[in-house]
Amino acid sequence: ESVKKRRQRRRRRRTDGPHSNQQEQEQDEQERNIHQRPLPHRKTDRRRRTIVLRSMTAGASRTRGRRQYVRVSRFVLGGTVAAASAAAAPSTSAAAISKDITEFELTLSRPLGINVEDGPDGYVIVTALNETASSPSNDISAVGIGDRIVAVDSSLGNQMWPVSNVAGLVSACTSRLPGQTVSLRFERVELADDDERDGGAAAGGVPYATATAVGSEAPSSSLQPANLAAVRAEGAQTRQALLSRCRDVLQKYTAQYKAQEVTPKVLLTVADKIVAALADSSVSPDAATLNLLMNAYVTCGKAEDAIRTFEASTGVSADGSSRPTDTVIESKTKPGYRIMPNLSALNLYTATNLLRAHSSRRDGFAARRVLAAMEGREDVVVNGIRAASWPRGGESVGDEDAAAAAAAAGKSDNWVTDTRCYNIVLAAASKMKSSSGLKIASDIFDSMVDPKMSKEEWAASAAGRPFRDAVTYNSMIAAYGRAGRIQDAMDMFRALKSCGLEPDKFTYTSLIKAKVESGDVDDAKSILDSMESKGVEADVFAYNSVIKGLCDKYRWYEAKELVTEMEWNGVRPDSYTYGMLMNGLIKAGKPGPALTLFETACADPRTINIAQNVQIYTTAVTAASMMGDHARALGLVSRMVGSGVKPNLKTFTSLMGGCLSSGKTSYALDIFGKISEPDGYALELGIRAFCDSGDFASATSLLTEQRDGRREMSGKQIMSSYDYTISSALKQRNYQVARDALTELINSGYIPSKKTFRAIIDALSLVPKRGQMRPQLTDDNRGEAEGAFDFMIFVLDSMEQRKLPVVG
Repeated sequence: ESVKKRRQRRRRRRTDGPHSNQQEQEQDEQERNIHQRPLPHRKTDRRRRTIVLRSMTAGASRTRGRRQYVRVSRFVLGGTVAAASAAAAPSTSAAAISKDITEFELTLSRPLGINVEDGPDGYVIVTALNETASSPSNDISAVGIGDRIVAVDSSLGNQMWPVSNVAGLVSACTSRLPGQTVSLRFERVELADDDERDGGAAAGGVPYATATAVGSEAPSSSLQPANLAAVRAEGAQTRQALLSRCRDVLQKYTAQYKAQEVTPKVLLTVADKIVAALADSSVSPDAATLNLLMNAYVTCGKAEDAIRTFEASTGVSADGSSRPTDTVIESKTKPGYRIMPNLSALNLYTATNLLRAHSSRRDGFAARRVLAAMEGREDVVVNGIRAASWPRGGESVGDEDAAAAAAAAGKSDNWVTDTRCYNIVLAAASKMKSSSGLKIASDIFDSMVDPKMSKEEWAASAAGRPFRDAVTYNSMIAAYGRAGRIQDAMDMFRALKSCGLEPDKFTYTSLIKAKVESGDVDDAKSILDSMESKGVEADVFAYNSVIKGLCDKYRWYEAKELVTEMEWNGVRPDSYTYGMLMNGLIKAGKPGPALTLFETACADPRTINIAQNVQIYTTAVTAASMMGDHARALGLVSRMVGSGVKPNLKTFTSLMGGCLSSGKTSYALDIFGKISEPDGYALELGIRAFCDSGDFASATSLLTEQRDGRREMSGKQIMSSYDYTISSALKQRNYQVARDALTELINSGYIPSKKTFRAIIDALSLVPKRGQMRPQLTDDNRGEAEGAFDFMIFVLDSMEQRKLPVVG
């Protein structure tokens, strides 16, 4: 039936009285029938359905904002229906619950500081206001709990778009350009008087009431205060159940990883699936869940994922600055769903894991800013970026009820940075291996309290600053060692002992590494020997540090003897130990013994697991390639894949080098074709393979790409590749390719070097080898000699035209 006829019938009924004929009465009865529509619901085992009873009274149809809809919600769980009684619906609809609607709009900047949830009737309801998390330019005092957000402005234009769920609202707000504001339309629904509020609640016990939105044909919704609390409580229970399950799973697999029952890949997969589940449910992780997630990522070496999860969960910048973050972890299966940021996830434990992530990335600048933000020190400027001031309220941040409960119990939820936080920043700064990192480490060390200071002195003059411990001194020894300041490292070692702290194995290992970095391997061995007399048990890291120094000095036999001593003392070598020994042999020009060592490790049941990693296999492939044994190199790669070890880029490049050394160009080209993202060295080998196969078009094409924009190859690699292309073309007497390559080399801004001219002379055999006579010119070689002569004249003319000197 058309809208026009329906309006005519309603006007006639107001004039002639209700139900002028039986047909109109039946039509009115149909309008009062129950209409069902599904509501948005989270991914749980509960399915929600809503029944709307419409009451089309004559007075309500003409009153703005007073058309009444009575809503009955029922939940279907396991086939059992629990619903409010619908038998009283006709009498309930007659008792209209009158409400007034107030509409207003606000223009806000991100972050908004407004917490929202999907109401049970399909509308977005304001559940909390967080002024501390809101942008300073925002004034959200006009917004109240229970208000609904019905529209948001378009990011391109002034049109207001209706809002139906939280996911859509979040997507509309986060799609803004940096600095762009967002306008929201709010509606506040209030009961006309207390009598009507009481009457509506009593008439049939209907839990929710709805009213028509201004200028809208579809019904909008509002929650009564009691029902709003019930909805929030139900949502909180569902959220806590999901988070509790996530924590249980993370704790289980983290414990199994520590017990070496699962691999890092398994723990990483579990963390990724939990993050995906949180995004699919649009849930804000609490501090405990976020702490476990970040710990899993950092433990597995995925510091970037830990930082990304932190920003998406807290809404603050992970580098410790005040810049707004746009990091979003969206659902891959539900468009518009994502992890909701919540400032309450920021506490001492999550911030400490953030420091660990920055330390893993060797980012001392970010770690220093985060430490300042944890302490609320906005005056700290690191690398030209000012630190932010983070709220220090733990779980009660943004939750006034939790804060009030903590205060009533006499508990302080504020967290204070401790010695561990400072030590992590020290480690991050020392790993930078730069003067800036050393300065950050020195400043942090100087700001900490001497262990000899009494508690009374600390309370009087240094309250809030943490004490130094052995880890603090160990980090500074390592920092000075990496910087080559051995004397400062020794002074720090003596300062540790003067403070009454006992050096441990980490102290001696840091000192050994400092000695090795300076090249003083003999002193490093002396320190290792003194550990036994001091009652400190040396571990594999201390032995490996000395073995590395010996291998770097080509003192391979001493390194092998130290490995034997290491095993005699009950310290088992690891893959790093064997890798250093094999690399030392390769550097000494002994690839055969390196392969023998590898095969020995694979044959020994005690060390077979150590040898099953990509670094050891790649070193073995390199050794076989150096021997020119491409068949053995290919066999090692086959064994590698059969053992479940995935070859990396270095493995492929080592194999390509072996094939090229053996003259197996076709094998080298096949391997090059399997490399999806070649680096500069792989491209250099690929150009060599194309030149050896006579495919100069492909070789010059790769060189042109690197010259014109793609810069995986360094300047030295490009120059070497041009030299090889020219030499290979001349050996095959392809003078035109050689001319084109030399012209392109000069036009690209490169200057031919002595190595270039030597390659040309050797390729043309212009200078006979020692002890050989120059071949006589005959009719058979006259054409070849004339071609070589013309090319040399071309080289001289090219250099003369560009006023370049000819050396050598």
